[in-house]
Amino acid sequence: MRLMIPLVAVACLIAGTAQAQEYRFSANSSRGYSAVDVDLPNVQVSRRADNLVVSVRVACDTREAAQRRSEITQTLAAMAREAGLDASIELGLDSGGHVVAFDARMIPTLRFHSDDGRPDTSAVTLVIKTPIAEGDTLEASSARIRAFIEKTQRVGRTELRLMDDWEPTVISPDQYRPAILAAIAADAGTTAGAFGPSYGVEVTGLSRQVTWRQAGPLELMLYIPYELSVTPGG
Repeated sequence: MRLMIPLVAVACLIAGTAQAQEYRFSANSSRGYSAVDVDLPNVQVSRRADNLVVSVRVACDTREAAQRRSEITQTLAAMAREAGLDASIELGLDSGGHVVAFDARMIPTLRFHSDDGRPDTSAVTLVIKTPIAEGDTLEASSARIRAFIEKTQRVGRTELRLMDDWEPTVISPDQYRPAILAAIAADAGTTAGAFGPSYGVEVTGLSRQVTWRQAGPLELMLYIPYELSVTPGG
């Protein structure tokens, strides 16, 4: 059996570190895919989502612009205070498919925009997330977020509207690269063994990023888009 996965290359891949970024499973993320016709590799590693997230639209239609901004700002501050008292809730902002932390200090930096094209309505979108515990369900985790929205104080004519983009997230997906590589190596060894000592396998694409797909409401399958081919021994 000849298994052509250079050990030095594997060691370098495992040694690489990544920033602790949290990625949404959405079309905005270049690393998460939901299309059923994607050509998936044979080896995938199961992983429970780290958090459940959903976007919330904070909008106000008070006619006077300065008052409108004040009411939204006060409501955002109330959300930040409420989240600070609830260990099961965190606020964030979507930045190109990954979630960054949000707190009251960031409120002055937010840029409000018109809601549904109405010039007398201002809005901003936040992300609400809740951690996924062992045995958690989509119903239970989403109920925590809905309860947070219900108890958050609205100021003036400000409204909070949950969007329909409920999604699981994964934090630092590249931390699972060693486990995925080990699973690929084991599968490659089994494949080579099935063809006998006169054959080996060649694995390419191991330097690609860790990617994932949704396998259930709160379950993800992580993988590296590699290719494996059987080759005759030399």
